[in-house]
Amino acid sequence: MRRIVAHGRSDVGICRNSNEDALLLRETVFAVADGMGGHLAGEVASVAALEPIEVLDGKVFASSTQAATALADAVTAANAHVMSLAAKNPQFRGMGTTLTAVLVEGVRLHVAHVGDSRAYLLRNDTLSQLTIDHTLVQQLIDDGKITAEEAAKHPQRSVITRALGIAPVVDVDTLTVTLAPGDTVLLCSDGLTGVVADDTIVRTLMSADTPSQAIDALIASANANGGPDNVTVLVLTYEDDTAETATPTVPLPIPIRSRADLPDSDFARDLGRVGMLGRSNQLIPSGSPTGRSMRSIFARAAAIVLGVSLLLSVIVGGGQFLLSRSVYVGVDAGEVVIFRGVNADIGRISLSQVYERSGIPLDDVLPYYHPILEAGRPATDVTEARSLLRDLPLKNTDPAPNQTRN
Repeated sequence: MRRIVAHGRSDVGICRNSNEDALLLRETVFAVADGMGGHLAGEVASVAALEPIEVLDGKVFASSTQAATALADAVTAANAHVMSLAAKNPQFRGMGTTLTAVLVEGVRLHVAHVGDSRAYLLRNDTLSQLTIDHTLVQQLIDDGKITAEEAAKHPQRSVITRALGIAPVVDVDTLTVTLAPGDTVLLCSDGLTGVVADDTIVRTLMSADTPSQAIDALIASANANGGPDNVTVLVLTYEDDTAETATPTVPLPIPIRSRADLPDSDFARDLGRVGMLGRSNQLIPSGSPTGRSMRSIFARAAAIVLGVSLLLSVIVGGGQFLLSRSVYVGVDAGEVVIFRGVNADIGRISLSQVYERSGIPLDDVLPYYHPILEAGRPATDVTEARSLLRDLPLKNTDPAPNQTRN
């Protein structure tokens, strides 16, 4: 069975009075955000940035590319959401946040990143940094003007060059990693990496008995080194025992019979006993090379016909099942509606149909949520879909972020 085991915790640190970090820990999406701005604005920004990411939790994608694109689009939507809140609330103007988010899709880990929070991969005792810091000192390192050792003590090491909520357009770094059994993924704010060295991080992850103990030890290390900032740590462990437990599937022969009342008669075998007429109307014995060849052709043709029939039955039956069970909220003709079916097409054939119309124009929904609706917001059933409609962020309301920080 493949699964992600996730643990996370956020700590205010020693020198701060409030916590502007936020983390998201769900089933398939996980994220860390580090807010900035006065009068609790950083706290608002970090929490708000997680909302579009959370919408992707549990969503099924048609391809790996679609999943990665959806995650990047959600980060773009998070940027628009933070900017929208700042525009409507003068006390929040100038707020921003970093965001490092991951989406687990099967054996693939999709990463989207803005700012200086980080994602690491621990595999076979080796810790690799998946993200690149969007900071002034990282730019200086890339330009060859300072070394990594000098960057650690640089007076401007906390200056970031990219964040959400600062400009209408934001560049989002993305990458995809294929997970292996035993992999550990670490997401963290710079409250950890700013004061705890990578070698200490890897030793702690490897020596702890449980992920929770590793998280507690990492936060304790940050606070022991002065705790100058909020510290948020999220640890994901990928488990996959399918390779050890799966039994190879051996395809069974399919008997092809000519009559239902002859259960022991093999049509493909018996057909070869009849023989064939050649072009000269002479009977070709079944034992001849030509007879055996024709017998083989007929057997293969019969098998193909049966196989195609079975495949069509599965497709039709499966399609009807999906149409009757799957539900999502999407957009039809500029209106938010509830669909039954799968948000995909096969050629010109749509695998979904409008089940219920809401009467809510898409234009009445806050812009940051448009990409989510256009991509299709999955629901477990119609009741949940109607609940999603009631909770839509509309322009005539002023929703406050409700993400609970851990």
